[in-house]
Amino acid sequence: MSAYAQQGSVSGKVADEAGFPLVGATVSLEGTNQLTQTQADGTFRFDRLVPGSYRLTVTYQGHVGYNVELTVGDGHQQLDDIVLSTRQISLGEVVVSTQRRTQTSIEVPITVSTLSGATLNRLNMRQMDEMSAFIPGMEVQLQSPNNPGYVIRGITSDDGDSRTQPRISIFQDGISISRSRASVVELFDIERVEVAKGPQGTLFGRGAQIGALHIIQNKAQDRLGAEVNGGYGAYNHRFVNGYLNTPIVAGKLANRFAFNYEGRDGFIRNLSGGRLNGKEVIALRNSTRLWGGTNTTADLILNYQYDNYPGTSFKSKRFAPAGGDTDPNTFADLEQGEDLYIKRHVGGATLLVDHRLGDAWRLSSLSGFRAFDSDESFDADGTPAQLLWLSELAKGTQYSQEFRFTYENNNRFSGFLGAGYFYENSSQEVPMRVNEQVLYPAYIAPILNSQLSGQVGQLGASLGLPDAQVQALTQQIQQLFHTEPVIANGRPQLVENLPDLQPLALGLINQLIPGGLPPGITWQQLLQSGMLPEGVLPEQLIGLVTLLDGSPINHAHNETYTTYGRNQAVELFADGTFDLTEQLKLTAGLRGTYEAQRGGYRADAASPPSVFGMIANNGSPNLLNPVSDGTIYASKNYYSYVGRLALNYVFGRNNIYGSVSRGRRPGVISIIPSETTYLKPEVVWSYEAGLKGLVADGKLGYELSTYYYDWSNFQTLSLQQIPGSIAPQLLADDGGKAHSFGIETGLRYFITPTVNVFGNYAYIDGKFNDTDENGNPQEYAGNRFRLTPDHSFAIGVDADVPLNGRSSVYLRPTYSYKSGVYFEDNNRDDLYQEGYGLANFTAGYRFAVNRIGYEIGAYGKNVFDTRYMIDAGNSGDTIGFPTYIGGSRSIVGAQVRITF
Repeated sequence: MSAYAQQGSVSGKVADEAGFPLVGATVSLEGTNQLTQTQADGTFRFDRLVPGSYRLTVTYQGHVGYNVELTVGDGHQQLDDIVLSTRQISLGEVVVSTQRRTQTSIEVPITVSTLSGATLNRLNMRQMDEMSAFIPGMEVQLQSPNNPGYVIRGITSDDGDSRTQPRISIFQDGISISRSRASVVELFDIERVEVAKGPQGTLFGRGAQIGALHIIQNKAQDRLGAEVNGGYGAYNHRFVNGYLNTPIVAGKLANRFAFNYEGRDGFIRNLSGGRLNGKEVIALRNSTRLWGGTNTTADLILNYQYDNYPGTSFKSKRFAPAGGDTDPNTFADLEQGEDLYIKRHVGGATLLVDHRLGDAWRLSSLSGFRAFDSDESFDADGTPAQLLWLSELAKGTQYSQEFRFTYENNNRFSGFLGAGYFYENSSQEVPMRVNEQVLYPAYIAPILNSQLSGQVGQLGASLGLPDAQVQALTQQIQQLFHTEPVIANGRPQLVENLPDLQPLALGLINQLIPGGLPPGITWQQLLQSGMLPEGVLPEQLIGLVTLLDGSPINHAHNETYTTYGRNQAVELFADGTFDLTEQLKLTAGLRGTYEAQRGGYRADAASPPSVFGMIANNGSPNLLNPVSDGTIYASKNYYSYVGRLALNYVFGRNNIYGSVSRGRRPGVISIIPSETTYLKPEVVWSYEAGLKGLVADGKLGYELSTYYYDWSNFQTLSLQQIPGSIAPQLLADDGGKAHSFGIETGLRYFITPTVNVFGNYAYIDGKFNDTDENGNPQEYAGNRFRLTPDHSFAIGVDADVPLNGRSSVYLRPTYSYKSGVYFEDNNRDDLYQEGYGLANFTAGYRFAVNRIGYEIGAYGKNVFDTRYMIDAGNSGDTIGFPTYIGGSRSIVGAQVRITF
């Protein structure tokens, strides 16, 4: 008889203590790849089993696990109802869908970090950056919901430009939400969060060059239930969230409505009005599930989130506010006051259909639509002077459709194949308002001083003037352009008139003309008289002298640029696992993609024009944004592939694995009026090995992995001087070759079934190579990757101690640390954050009365009020005014929860 013959069958039903069927409970047979989930009525079934002895295991979120020894014969065995009792902490593996089929986290041959919804609730985490501290090798930089930065194993995905593509995929129930300005969502009523690290293009598409974050939301269940959770704390922190799950037609149709509100006053007082770095968000979700018999389920999920934040404190370290200092965590003075804000609407609809075609085949359809509209107003220079007051108006729509066939014959092969289509159209409009009376002393005067001093020096040399006379002329120019600091005692210092170069020019001409100039002649009279010797003064210098005549400087200058991005992709993919033996398994996957990219740019001429643009920008009416002739577009199409190959060996409840994979980030179309640059797609080869599992009778869970990445055409952001702009612009650039080596580990140990300690550690050595592919020295040779700590760790205790059969007390302290990081790839010392750690906790009392659960507790975030920065540099760095954003301050509060 073949070792893989299947003859027997087993079925049963899983319910809770009240007799309600548990839908989606995970049922597995240890020692095999047999795993399923319970249906709408709580039932499950295994067919074609080889006669013999098995251990059947049942797990369900928030409930005590169940296992039993079975002896399977040639016929069918119907088990008695399996009843799971509730508890807060559950042992054993976590169920994941990373490989597009239901497995435990131990089974998959890649590094996957998982946080259950119960864990998020227990640790009081509702933001993506709070969650990331407990995922080794991952960072989420959350300036605001409109400006996230995702970092996995040293690689950052944070560019808001509509023309660029992400390195890290963000998914919500299988639908990509990766576009930067639409990717931040509140974590409420969540089933679990999965983070798959390394190149995962085979599993998650073209944007998962270095990993994917997948948020799985709770779906409707065939039972009545509800929960309300609320709290209040420091800085007027208030929140309320919950859900109502309602069966509509028993066993056929159910609905789940979930909601979340959270608000908090800003940590930073703004002398010009309002508070900065605050929060206010409303998020709603409605999920409807239809059971079309025992083989079909359909979920319609509607999500909407509205963010209405006060502005972000982009604070300068060059000039302190009146009576204050330059610490980014203390009060600021940003002149627009309450006109600084972030308003963002994000909505989407998802339709998931899963149909079992037979015992082995399943067809899944994933349809998604998403739209976002954000408006952010921010002070880019971080001072009380209106040097750079910017807005960002980002809009976009997205549609995706995927069909996937999954094959699980519970024999020697499981896998999937499918096809997908993705379309997105987005834009990013950036209006800029400048008071040129403060821009002049802050930035323009030194430019004009340097420009004119150089021209006069060249002129003097060409005319044969003595060095002493040339030096005297340049000193006069320096005196004309000498200005006081733009901020004095916390107040802007305006310069209302341009310097007058005409007396200096007339004095110079008077020395060059025999007999000198007529007394009292003006510059305009001189130009009209024809007395100026031809060729003595360059035309450009004549133009500058004419413009700089002491006339008033413009108070308000406005200009705007817009970027456009449209992307379409068609993808074919297949991935599967073949059991070489019952313990040794080979996994391979391949995804091919055709993508059509189009990038656009538009910047109209400012009206009225900027005199400084005319002077320093070769006659341009704009200061920073090169003028285009309407909207200009550029397009490029790509064919590409990514893939993976993994080998793993399962022994007991442990898994040792190794893999090689190829990741890719789509190319970038960088289009400006002077030129269009097509950056090559970024490619990485990944080599990874790991070991994970459960030992000590399931009390100790562990994971250990090490990896090496090799990049070519590494894409970065750098300040580049371009025609039509007085300042360098932050543009996508090809950084060449780079590499990364890292180690990650995580542990969780259950001291008792209700008390466990957990921790993780990550080491990352990610740097640019010394030379590029052609052996040429690189600009960032040896520099560390931005936003990447060398070392990071998190530790915590999760204790829930029963007092009697229906009550308990809990205490859950945590501490996370990361070493110093650079905020830019250029590794400037002034854009660096020293290492720091944050301590949080939740604690309280739980009890139940008449099947209704109550919880009264306290929570604390950054309880020791550690001061740190979450970002530095930003848009102000383009004109020499880097800005700094302070991190979250200490919040301690109380909360209550009612569940029934």
